[in-house]
Amino acid sequence: MEIKRYDVGATMSRVTEAGGFLFFSGHVAAKGESMEEQAQVLFARLDELFERFGTDKDHMVMATIYMPDISQKEAFNKVWDQWIDEGCAPARVCVEAGLGQTPYRMEVSVIAAKK
Repeated sequence: MEIKRYDVGATMSRVTEAGGFLFFSGHVAAKGESMEEQAQVLFARLDELFERFGTDKDHMVMATIYMPDISQKEAFNKVWDQWIDEGCAPARVCVEAGLGQTPYRMEVSVIAAKK
């Protein structure tokens, strides 16, 4: 099986492609204070990445969401549910995990099938 890596750094690749799937590293919002603001910024960024790598949010098969404060999950879900097209929700897990001394309210990693 051919494996392609994109935006390769010393520690990780932004995206790895294998077997018709795209594995996106964790992404955070570049700006925004509230969970809702950060989620909107992050989803816009994911849409850009999906287009760049030949997929879209309807082709996501798995999403992993890390939050330093799981009590913010409802606020995140409100924006997520507006972003996801009806009938296209991927498998998903949301876990509480520290993100270090950062202002980020979530980090999201996804797997998507290529179109």
